Amino acid sequence: MRLKYLSLLALVLVLSTLVIVPAAAQDLNLLQDPGFEGPYLNRGRADLNTPAAWPIWLQQGPTGQEWENRGDHVYAFPHNAAPQVLSGAASLNLNGGFVQFAAAVFQQVTVPNNANLIGSVGVWIQSCNTRDNNNNWIPGSCASTPFSEAFVRVGVDPTGGIDPTSPGIIWGPSVSPLDHWETASVNATAIGTQVTFFVYTNSRWPTDFNNRYYDNASLVVGGPGGRASVVVTPGAETAPGTPVPPARPTAFVAIPQEPQPDGSIVHVIQPGDTLSGIAIAYDVTVTQIMQLNSLTRDTARRIQVGQRLLVQEAD
Repeated sequence: MRLKYLSLLALVLVLSTLVIVPAAAQDLNLLQDPGFEGPYLNRGRADLNTPAAWPIWLQQGPTGQEWENRGDHVYAFPHNAAPQVLSGAASLNLNGGFVQFAAAVFQQVTVPNNANLIGSVGVWIQSCNTRDNNNNWIPGSCASTPFSEAFVRVGVDPTGGIDPTSPGIIWGPSVSPLDHWETASVNATAIGTQVTFFVYTNSRWPTDFNNRYYDNASLVVGGPGGRASVVVTPGAETAPGTPVPPARPTAFVAIPQEPQPDGSIVHVIQPGDTLSGIAIAYDVTVTQIMQLNSLTRDTARRIQVGQRLLVQEAD
């Protein structure tokens, strides 16, 4: 009887081990240097440094305004001060004051064949202006605002490609955590045994302070998986073209207003209106509105309810 009991106990222990091992394997972080601790490498400029495990991609142009898509004005370095560090000694800081930029750090990873994956990263965004409506500098720090429409999202190229504009990337939802930490995440399914994990950021407008902080990245086996709307075969060539950033929810579209008697269109700004939303409403560009109203980068960021904007000149 005692021998039978011991045999049964041994069988239970073996079965428990079989259950526990796969669960533990699912929690294994496949990323190198997930905390962005470094060492940091120079990426072509003394002021552009990312961890050795995390190369950087920057979009340069097209440029309709001097501040648009300015990858050459992006700076990167380790950040070592609270509260913009989640754990460890450092987080990665990307910034580009006075410009709008699109950037991605990424890492190629070997994974189990056709595995389901969960990717995530901690994100903190600081995006604010330090000048008043008369363009006078306001000393001290500033509280972030949603004006720039800055966001971060994580994605997985299931074939291991390193182009963040590839249509085959599986993207998670955008997050825009202003002055606090939030997690961006994605569920993806590998095609083969190599994937690339991306942390991508972009915005619509520039701001004086324009910082992104990343910490505690993770890529583990598990989850429901996910597929991109366009599947790219591993090793296949894709046609070159203008980089297209991952989709952002459509901007609020303003309600068009009636033309003036002379045929001109003057839009009186309503609550919630943005330059991009006004441009969409009248099928013009933001640049055209800025030129018609002699708006600069600074004054365009400070449009106010009740302000009159010329959208179309008189016939």
